[in-house]
Amino acid sequence: MRNRTIYGLFTIFTLVFCLSVAPSAIAASDQEEVIQVATNFAKAFSTYDFELMSSLHWQSPNVSKFAPGTAGAFLAQGWEAIGGDWKTTFEEGSPGTYRFSTRNQQATMLGKDAAVVTQYMILAYTDPNTEEQSISQIRQTLVVQKIGGKWLIVHEHASYFPTE
Repeated sequence: MRNRTIYGLFTIFTLVFCLSVAPSAIAASDQEEVIQVATNFAKAFSTYDFELMSSLHWQSPNVSKFAPGTAGAFLAQGWEAIGGDWKTTFEEGSPGTYRFSTRNQQATMLGKDAAVVTQYMILAYTDPNTEEQSISQIRQTLVVQKIGGKWLIVHEHASYFPTE
């Protein structure tokens, strides 16, 4: 009888311990998934993968993007506009090669279904004609939300790092 009581107490203690640790394991997993969204964003951009880029975004009229363009910074709203912009960018491509690397990725969880990712992106472009390489540094913020069980970008913001 004494062994059953000890075994029962041990089992209860083990269950309580496992349940108390579980929320932090879930939070860490969500944080890793959020960082993976940012990593896949850079991968999609580097490889001109429109399908991957599309899979990362909330395809809604409420998604937004604020990023530098040829005429300076601009705001795009709705997946139709943002998706169209990415599709045009990837279809037109570039005669050169882009390589992205990310630095200082940080995910800040805003709750169980929202997070902000900040990172620095270093963009290296190699011109095929001259073999010259140019480097751009970009600050990026992605707001992601868990929608339908999947982390999706609901807002992206990028700006060039000041050169002076």
